[in-house]
Amino acid sequence: MDEETFTPSPEGMRPADWRWWITRLLTAGVGAVFLLAGVLKAMDMPFFIRQIRDYQIITDRTVVTLLAWGLIAVECAVGVSLLVFYRPRITLAITGLLLLVFLGATSWAWATGATEACGCFGAWAERTPAEAALEDLFLLAATGLAWLGYRRRRAAPSRRQTLAVTAACVIGLILPVAFGFPLSAISHPQSTSTGMTLGDLQVEGLDHTDVHRGTYLIVLIDTECSHCQEAVPELNALAEASDLPPVVALCKNEEWRRLLFIDEFQPAFPLGHISQKEFMRLLAEGDTPRLMLVRDGRVDRVWDRTVPSPETIRKLIGR
Repeated sequence: MDEETFTPSPEGMRPADWRWWITRLLTAGVGAVFLLAGVLKAMDMPFFIRQIRDYQIITDRTVVTLLAWGLIAVECAVGVSLLVFYRPRITLAITGLLLLVFLGATSWAWATGATEACGCFGAWAERTPAEAALEDLFLLAATGLAWLGYRRRRAAPSRRQTLAVTAACVIGLILPVAFGFPLSAISHPQSTSTGMTLGDLQVEGLDHTDVHRGTYLIVLIDTECSHCQEAVPELNALAEASDLPPVVALCKNEEWRRLLFIDEFQPAFPLGHISQKEFMRLLAEGDTPRLMLVRDGRVDRVWDRTVPSPETIRKLIGR
């Protein structure tokens, strides 16, 4: 057996065996969480980048992108290291340090209200910073117990373990590209200015409405975003003004969340659904709610997190 094992205790093998398996289970559990987190982040890199930026700790787009990319690779490598029990004493210590950093970031967001989403699992599991901080504490406790319970004899890691960890790191670097994130986005982020087009936008849930033709006020909404929920009365005022372009809202949320939003907040405008990829493309570097004045599929004006008055819209459209 070429992996590291416990030195038997003076009391015999049974106590050592018990501690051994508990340590292995704790280590593997934390490793699985890290690996899953890295893969899910890679599946929607733009969303993960936005979540990091929303913490308002680091705001430079290039730095945030490189940080997100590196973190995915690190999480994949650490996750596999824990799963295969590669240099467990060192790997558990690194894991503990990472969890302390994550705990500090989520606690900061919790205390300041900087963001409502933790970003731990990208777009695939929505949790608040408070929930994420509690989870980080649980993982940190599991990591600490595994580290304390580990008794080792010095042994070099096997070649298979080393190859597995190396492969995980390389795959973690490749995954964002494999899931469609362009390398050019590092130095050339998507524009947030006017001039964007709706492109081949497919909208579900809107009957007899072609947002590619005519003038519209299109608002991007996240149904779970408190700013979007609070903006409904102001958006209703725009929708109810007969001399203004029609207001159309678009979201990326699941159907049941969309219907729940409509039932709870009673918007005076239709709310359609678009793919998350299209939603993030239109949102670019902005924030929700994002209101866009669109003429024949081309964005002429954008407002992020603010809703302009009806008078402002009238001046822009010459009424």
